[in-house]
Amino acid sequence: MSDRRRSRRKHEPLEELSDSIELPEVDTDYIATDESDESSGSDGGSKETSSDESSESSDHRKRRSRKKSSRSSRRRKTSSTKKKRRTKHSSSSETSDDGSDSDGSESEEPIIPQKDAKAVEESSPAPKSHHHHHAPDPKSEQLMEPVRKFLGEEGLSEEVLEKGLSTSQANERLEKFGRNELPEYVENPVIKYLSYMWNPLSWVMEIAAIISIALVDYVDFLLIIGLLIVNSTIAFWEEYSSGNAIAALKEQLKPHCKCFRDGNLNREAKAAELVKGDLILLRLGDVVPADALLLQGDGLKIDQAALTGESLPVRKFTGEQCLSGSVVVQGEQKAIVNATGINTFFGQAAALVQAASGTVGHVQIVLASIGYFCIIVIGVGVLVELLVQFIAYDAPCHGTGVGSCEVLNNMLVIIVGGVPIAMPTVLSVTMAIGAQKLAAKDALVTRLTAVEELAGMDILCSDKTGTLTKNKLTIGHAECYEQYTKEDVIFYAALAANTDSGDAIDLAIVNCLSEEKKQLRLKYKVIKYHPFDPVGKKTHAKLIAPDGSFIQCAKGAPQVIYDECLNKEVLGDQPTHDINTFAAGGYRSLGVGINLEDSDDWHLAGIIPMFDPPRDDTADTIKACNALGVEVKMITGDQRAIAIETCRLLGMGLNIQPSSILKEAGLDLGTLCERADGFAQVYPSDKYDIVKALQSKKHVCGMTGDGVNDAPALKQADIGIAVADATDAARAASDIVLLTPGLRVIEDAIVGARKIFQRMKNYCMYSISMCMRIVLTFGILTIAWNWYYPTIAVVFLAIINDGTMLSISKDRVKPSPTPDEWNLKEIYGIALVLGTYLSISTLAYFAIAKETRVFTTAFGLRKLDNAELRGMIYMQVSISGLATIFVTRSVGWSYHERPAEIVGFGFLGAQTVASFLGAYGLGGYPYAYDDDRSNSPDWEGAGSVSYTHLRAHETPEH
Repeated sequence: MSDRRRSRRKHEPLEELSDSIELPEVDTDYIATDESDESSGSDGGSKETSSDESSESSDHRKRRSRKKSSRSSRRRKTSSTKKKRRTKHSSSSETSDDGSDSDGSESEEPIIPQKDAKAVEESSPAPKSHHHHHAPDPKSEQLMEPVRKFLGEEGLSEEVLEKGLSTSQANERLEKFGRNELPEYVENPVIKYLSYMWNPLSWVMEIAAIISIALVDYVDFLLIIGLLIVNSTIAFWEEYSSGNAIAALKEQLKPHCKCFRDGNLNREAKAAELVKGDLILLRLGDVVPADALLLQGDGLKIDQAALTGESLPVRKFTGEQCLSGSVVVQGEQKAIVNATGINTFFGQAAALVQAASGTVGHVQIVLASIGYFCIIVIGVGVLVELLVQFIAYDAPCHGTGVGSCEVLNNMLVIIVGGVPIAMPTVLSVTMAIGAQKLAAKDALVTRLTAVEELAGMDILCSDKTGTLTKNKLTIGHAECYEQYTKEDVIFYAALAANTDSGDAIDLAIVNCLSEEKKQLRLKYKVIKYHPFDPVGKKTHAKLIAPDGSFIQCAKGAPQVIYDECLNKEVLGDQPTHDINTFAAGGYRSLGVGINLEDSDDWHLAGIIPMFDPPRDDTADTIKACNALGVEVKMITGDQRAIAIETCRLLGMGLNIQPSSILKEAGLDLGTLCERADGFAQVYPSDKYDIVKALQSKKHVCGMTGDGVNDAPALKQADIGIAVADATDAARAASDIVLLTPGLRVIEDAIVGARKIFQRMKNYCMYSISMCMRIVLTFGILTIAWNWYYPTIAVVFLAIINDGTMLSISKDRVKPSPTPDEWNLKEIYGIALVLGTYLSISTLAYFAIAKETRVFTTAFGLRKLDNAELRGMIYMQVSISGLATIFVTRSVGWSYHERPAEIVGFGFLGAQTVASFLGAYGLGGYPYAYDDDRSNSPDWEGAGSVSYTHLRAHETPEH
């Protein structure tokens, strides 16, 4: 994987704009994202609520009068245009962004004539809080029949449709129907424990145990089984402990919903506690928490591709069912729950595949590759040894029991010593502990193999609002047109806002109003409201003013509002110029449209600039990511000029392309996305295309997102990252969920993932080298010298050394400065060199001690017999073998990189035990039966003669 770092130019800080857009001292924190399109889940728009009736203020009537007067002359000039517009709007949905109804949405109900406004007002009961009022619709009443049928079956009154269930009713139903969740597949702990003994490497060890029991070698059998049990126990406990810690954090991410109880709306109700008959509110970005029937309203657009395979969102109207697990992509409406848990459509389908295995990651593929490689090497070594022993040496093998078939006993040495039995345990424990450490840094891993993939990420596509910026809006001075004042523009925008939704833009605008204007706003009654959607890119409210007249207000993308207004011919290019001026300074623009009568005579009242400053640490974080070889690309729904200015402030590249270029024919999309520093004015489908294009160029691509329409791109990316406050849909599609805002968490996660990768890579090289070393060393000793080694010694070697190697999961390592990848050629190459070197060192050591008198003449040492040589070889193989980890874990010289204390102390402890075993053996156990030394000690220990003084002369050689 190549390192694609780009140089970043530094620029001067943002200069202040002219007085016309000087910022007031208003700074509003909020919890949402772009209204433009950067995120579709959080910016679900606003719902205006109704208020107490009162008389309209005189200034509002004067504005209406001035507007009618100034408009009279223009109407004569544009009568034909207006006529066409009326014809067009009368046959299409007013909420469509292009004026068509091609998506199948029902036409908007006609505006109530002004002369009937008072009648409507009088017939409607005065609400005690803001909510929607709709005129009764016979067709809608008919569509409510499925709802009423359900209520009858459940014994519920229609009062539930207004206030929801009472707490006592909900508790009774929760007891009766159970929680709204699927029965969690909890693996039997015993089966889970035994699964650690069910893999190719364990199978080889189990074959060795069967051979041992066939040879009536109970001690070796028990030790081999003990080795399997120790590995399984450690792996089970470590993964269980890490899993508990992560599960506690996942509890925070369980889905919530908006549910009415006791007449009050709880916006943070636990979805798992929903029951049949609950009244819920569904809005843009919500994952439908249970199967539910829609109540009266304009309908919703639902994405149920994950359930039914439908590629396009479908329209759902009054009385129709929304399926649990589907996602609301447009609209807002109440619904009543009619099925929960396993009884939902999703629950019945999920029950069939709940125990299905997950995605196989790179690490599992590498583990399988290394495992099969070691098995092949061991198989070849065993085959060669058996052929040489039975054919060349004509070794006897008669019956069973100790000493009856030494060839098979010696074969166990290669099998038990060569199999890296601890490798699956070490790798799984390393990833589990690593995921726990990432969770401590507020990066929750929902797919364990994503840890390893995050280490290889070389491109990160990041959204802007809330991730690169503070997510704090500052409202600037509005540019107003015609007779409208700046106060008018802000007020009309506030009429199309809803503070209850928590939308950042709505909160910021309403907070800009004076106290008098805030009170006046409460006197307007909403009769129809269309929340923001990422297609229409606007919110639209129809209201009754305090004097009984009608008013329509809209706010949203300025281009959308401008295109639907009649005064664009009069205004000319001025709005476009103002938008570009704001964008050049890093300001987003919000268009405000107004219609003061029952017509389609929309006017652009003004444009409001908004500024979302970059986070204080974002520039340093991006610089650090670039230093790690990860290129950060900005993907935003904002204008290109805003994106460029934000990139300039953050020190990012300024090659920001408009999303329209992605649709141009004849372009190499992959190369285009590689060279661009980001994209502006993107739609949700563009994010998906960008990720796929980068992957086609062999990049490991990460993607951040928070909205429902980010879900396809998050799912497609190698590492989908749901940022803080993401919707349930985004979290469900992601591999990692960030619990704190900003990119700083991602930087920490990258560094942590690369440390985890290094630990796994280091152990893999160690395992392969030890496999080669055992097979070559003891295979050649048997073939060249016909020299046997006790199986029990190798079992002890495996237990002590492999047990110590578990400490590598907590080793101190240096993360790679560039994205990691599994370069198996490099891993195998280094491991084979190390394994061969270790084998040569042991064979040379053995040959000098056995065949020469170098140690006797040069150091005055006595010549060792075979039993003592076995103790000497044990110490040499154990110490030099385990010390290999200090070589594989280091990039440079091993003594330059200090290991973690647990690794150092583990090595010292293991080799202290190995030294005693090598020096004293097991008191001569087991005994060998050969022609030269009948009933002689097989593994007496290299240092035993120094203490027993049993031999004063040189023993005969075997």
